[in-house]
Amino acid sequence: MIEKRRGMRDVNNTRTMQVTSSLAMSADESGAMICINGQEIGSMLPLKSDRRVVAGRDPSVSNYVIPDPRVSGKHFEITYIGALKKYRVVDYSHNGTFLKDGSRLQMNQEYYLPPKTELWVGSGNIYKLR
Repeated sequence: MIEKRRGMRDVNNTRTMQVTSSLAMSADESGAMICINGQEIGSMLPLKSDRRVVAGRDPSVSNYVIPDPRVSGKHFEITYIGALKKYRVVDYSHNGTFLKDGSRLQMNQEYYLPPKTELWVGSGNIYKLR
């Protein structure tokens, strides 16, 4: 009898629930971006209020490196706005930054996103905003 192996997506879904319950929804006052799918799964980037972070593949222009060939050198910028309890996100990429519903963020436009929003970046990288 051949045992069927679980796909990576199934494994990530199980790990996603663990990450979300243990890190993503903690009661901390600062913001955070948690990788819930992809190469960096389980990693959390704390975001202090009003501090801009640039995410992308190129460490010379990005504060947070995402090692994925489909991620632009300077892919997006994120800032947690503590007074609003929202995240300001600006996409700079050619391949796009997407929301869970499949909509693409327009390049160079500011978006103010609430906690629990998921950002889809590159080849299957998903980041949840705390």
